Amino acid sequence: MIAFGKFDLAQYSNSFVVTDDNIAQLYSICGNNVFVLPHGEQCKSFASVEQLCQWLLQANAVKSDTIVALGGGCVGDVVGFVASIYKRGLNILYVPTTLLAMVDSAIGGKTAVNMCGVKNAVGTFVSGDTLIDTSFLRTLPTQQLQEGWGEIKKYAMLSSDIFRLYQQCDGTFNDKLIKACAQYKEQLVFEDRYDCGVRRKLNLGHTVAHALELDNDIPHGIAVEYGLAVELQLAQKLGLASKQYVDMMSTKLQLPCVSYNLCQYIPLMLQDKKNGKSGISFCLPKDNFEVCETAIDKDKLAELWQC
Repeated sequence: MIAFGKFDLAQYSNSFVVTDDNIAQLYSICGNNVFVLPHGEQCKSFASVEQLCQWLLQANAVKSDTIVALGGGCVGDVVGFVASIYKRGLNILYVPTTLLAMVDSAIGGKTAVNMCGVKNAVGTFVSGDTLIDTSFLRTLPTQQLQEGWGEIKKYAMLSSDIFRLYQQCDGTFNDKLIKACAQYKEQLVFEDRYDCGVRRKLNLGHTVAHALELDNDIPHGIAVEYGLAVELQLAQKLGLASKQYVDMMSTKLQLPCVSYNLCQYIPLMLQDKKNGKSGISFCLPKDNFEVCETAIDKDKLAELWQC
């Protein structure tokens, strides 16, 4: 369940709070019930998982306790993973502090850590609630605000209502747009908790994005914008989307021009966790805010990209 309101750390003095070093310093978060992770993707490791589990054991945490994931997507990923495995499950509350986490990663209970250079290679699903307090965005650096727009643009390609809200915002986010994106994802999660059906449309733009992110150290949200641009073009080449629709979406959503040599990322895409035996899995856009899940053989993809 998603709640919108004010987060007060004092209310969680009996809970286990996990945050990152940036948030801890910015908001003076400390105490015996607080564990501080390094910020960014570096925290999404089995070393962090082990450290968190040891901390919980030493604190005599029991299954009825609550762990609060206070931070962006990386904090949510690793804390959610720990919450799902420690004594086979702790209660978890996600308190996202970034725009990207508020509209996407803090909703739905997906957890993950990276391994052997593969993003989100190992993960679980966990049930938890989310508290969205948009006042955290007042201190968010401009670059991190920009990262959130990648996921918002994804939702705008999936929902005509969110697309209209996006246009009305004219490049500035507001609570109404954030709430619409969060509630859209919440509904998909309600219908498909384990990501076996309709929820998979949220992978739009992400096959290309994850490869770019891993190889170029590009922030996730920025990579998603590139992914949306590339996958729109790919959909046009496959006859799934018309040129008129692709041009309209690219312009209205102000998607970037892609100058990367996409061929070099095919080996990384072959490691994507969504893949089956039929090839590299994509969720590609179609006209009128529809999507199509398809698998493309690596040789066919190389041909389409003229490798």
